[in-house]
Amino acid sequence: MKKLLFSVLFLFILFISCTQTPKPEITEQLKSALRSDAKTFMESLKSVLIKEIQTHGIVSAVSVCSDTAQLLTNNYGISKGIYIKRVSFKNRNPMNVPDEFESKVLKMFEEMYSKNQINPETEYVELIEEDGISKVRYMKPIFVQPECLNCHGTEEQISPQVKDVINKIYPDDKAKDYQMGDLRGALSIQKTL
Repeated sequence: MKKLLFSVLFLFILFISCTQTPKPEITEQLKSALRSDAKTFMESLKSVLIKEIQTHGIVSAVSVCSDTAQLLTNNYGISKGIYIKRVSFKNRNPMNVPDEFESKVLKMFEEMYSKNQINPETEYVELIEEDGISKVRYMKPIFVQPECLNCHGTEEQISPQVKDVINKIYPDDKAKDYQMGDLRGALSIQKTL
């Protein structure tokens, strides 16, 4: 009887352990893929904006940034099976307001920036569980580059024509008065595992 009970218990434990889904984890391969997605996306977005500036000027680039950039972002995310967006506390586009998770990481990035402990290689990765679904959240800081100042710089750096376009498209704009190298915000990626 003991042998039968032990055998049944052993088979039950074996069955349970075989049917449980292994808990997802953040591997180097996953981090590398997210890092690559972030880099490729930012390079392609910058390329589109620089090309527009060179071809049609800064005023046209503002329009590209408002509509083409959002389309590019959505299409890139769909093609990679990720949700991707740019977020900032000083957002221009209302779609770029950070959620609770992004706000937590942006605050951490801001603190790191104030202590000069952040650089272009900085990243943050966390595994979260939402409604029984495992997701990885990845964020990478975005820094102001020279071409950014045409639209995100000081009052003196932004031309009146650019200001007019920005005010029409984004009446609640908060994304100005930056200096070269400032922390602009972050790139945020979500991937369901």
